[in-house]
Amino acid sequence: MRQVLKVYDLGVSYNGVVALEGVSFHVQSGERVAIVGPNGSGKSTLFRAMLGLVTPRTGKVEADGAEFGYVTQRSAVDWSFPVTVHDAVMMGRVGKMGWLRWQRPRDREIVQRCLEQVGMTAYAGRQIGELSGGQQQRVFIARALAQEATILLMDEPFTGVDAPSQEAILEIMDRLQEQDVTLLVSTHDLNLAVERFDRLALLNTQLIAYGAPRQVITPQALTAAYGGQAVWRGDDYAMVLGDIECCGESEHQHD
Repeated sequence: MRQVLKVYDLGVSYNGVVALEGVSFHVQSGERVAIVGPNGSGKSTLFRAMLGLVTPRTGKVEADGAEFGYVTQRSAVDWSFPVTVHDAVMMGRVGKMGWLRWQRPRDREIVQRCLEQVGMTAYAGRQIGELSGGQQQRVFIARALAQEATILLMDEPFTGVDAPSQEAILEIMDRLQEQDVTLLVSTHDLNLAVERFDRLALLNTQLIAYGAPRQVITPQALTAAYGGQAVWRGDDYAMVLGDIECCGESEHQHD
């Protein structure tokens, strides 16, 4: 596999407060990478830097010309806005339409295909505010795919969805990997990150550890990331108390 994303010595500050410092890692084509860390650790800032929404103080991001798609946190969306599922996904095509913003047959075909990929074709005419949390996430995945993205950044897609919806999202991720789409997913669910991802990035302003999940999740790494909140429970699993979902308990906040 070839490297499609390279992050070199990335540093970001907001009003003099360091959000990221010296973060470096690379991602192979088609990999699924979990970005895990406590609240305020820089997970969302990392995504914003990759998208060019913030200017790094140091370092750079190289994506070899790949197209990024971004699935924002559900809490950042005004779900009362009157827009249908179809039109929400079509918004992902805006950057491809040209300055007149006319929908071409190709745009409509791509939107239809993306809705099919996430199993939301039957809901195309429904208002997005009428959907369940899991359905809303699937619509926003479709919108990102409509950009013809080859690298998909997903900011806490499992927050606020039930277990069946979580599994449906994971199955969509499986299909995307088969199409060689690279996935970076921030999550508070440490056990899920260990069990269902190829690599895990443990972040707390700095990159604490990066690699195969069961190699990354050690007592030392968890203590470095979470301090006194980390509880080690044997060779395979760990629990972090407070702001990370684990073992059926969660307390969600945002970076």
